Amino acid sequence: MRAIGEKDRFEIKVGDAAAIMQRAGAGIVASGSATLEAAYFRLPFVLIYKVAWPTYLAARLVVSINYLGMPNVLADKKVVPEFIQHRARPGVIAQAVSRLMDDHAAREEMISEFDTIIAQLGEGGASDRAARAIVNELG
Repeated sequence: MRAIGEKDRFEIKVGDAAAIMQRAGAGIVASGSATLEAAYFRLPFVLIYKVAWPTYLAARLVVSINYLGMPNVLADKKVVPEFIQHRARPGVIAQAVSRLMDDHAAREEMISEFDTIIAQLGEGGASDRAARAIVNELG
């Protein structure tokens, strides 16, 4: 994999995720809290997620969601391309990442969406806000 990166125009890094996300031009991020971290660092990325087929099928039976990535869930729309299970094919992932690297307008649009999402999360005090929201909801 590193040889591919050296031959082409990208570098593959492993290590401190926060430091890498702050320096990278684009990323491929597995679903989970890392997607929100990438949004926080304003890193344009695509989301991938694959599990064993029995797990995927069982989850599809009991869970109905529109989006898997936290930025998409919080925005309630597709901000980040999601390549889940059978859609997570190398060619389409590479094409989507190349677009983020080459298309300045696409990068800026995604970053702008990230700024909106992060602003919605607020400055700290999340526990207090959550507690107040629960109390208000309960009456």
